[in-house]
Amino acid sequence: MPVGDSFVARLGPAADERFAAIDDPDDEPARPRPGPETPIEQLRFVAVDCETTGQSPHRLVELGAVAFTLERHLISLETLVHSNDRINPFARRIHGISSETLGGAPPVRPVLERFRRFCRGAVLVEHSADAFDSRLIAATLGESLEADNLDTSRLAAKLYDLRDTIGLERLCVELGVPHRRPHHALADAEATMGCFLELIRRGREPFGWRTLGDLLADGQPPPPRWVDGETGAHRDDAARRRRGGKRRRRGRPAGDAGSQPSVP
Repeated sequence: MPVGDSFVARLGPAADERFAAIDDPDDEPARPRPGPETPIEQLRFVAVDCETTGQSPHRLVELGAVAFTLERHLISLETLVHSNDRINPFARRIHGISSETLGGAPPVRPVLERFRRFCRGAVLVEHSADAFDSRLIAATLGESLEADNLDTSRLAAKLYDLRDTIGLERLCVELGVPHRRPHHALADAEATMGCFLELIRRGREPFGWRTLGDLLADGQPPPPRWVDGETGAHRDDAARRRRGGKRRRRGRPAGDAGSQPSVP
């Protein structure tokens, strides 16, 4: 399959939001990594989601990300990613990406270099209790992204007092967040952003979430790891993050009464 030199979108924008290009000039002001004392109103967040070949070693085939603050959407990034690796049939059935789909998509290195600039000075947000997405990106780059990250499934577990994780699609239903196309990286990133904002709205007062440190205490997954570009130790992201299953609730949820899950 031919390799391209510009982003190839699979889903496209939901409205008229700004979109990043692979060759955007690097003229944005430097944004330092925020400290734990930073108020959440001052933070820039980047919700991220990856789709992969679905087998060891995992290879990226799609990346979606949304930069935002508590007040507004800033800019989105979406692209398919070229890969010559075999795509696992199970993963292909879930995300619908085949080898033919990737024709003309850019190689992974410029995509991730652009993503690194995209999330500079931001806090990563993913729906992944083991930080699969940021681990995969860091492993592919061969170095850390130098960013804190938050997991919406952990924040949801705090809000609802759950011992088990909750899938992204089910969390969207519980929180009333639209999800326009499950298993598409950009749509999943948008849904993760929506869930994160709603979780903050419901949990901010009950749990005293006022600074980055407060959020990290309740929502930080294990730190991203990288090992010389190898990503073979990871499980299939699509099966892991979107699987169903019962959730065990320890007690009543915090926040308003409408936030209680309908299924025990």
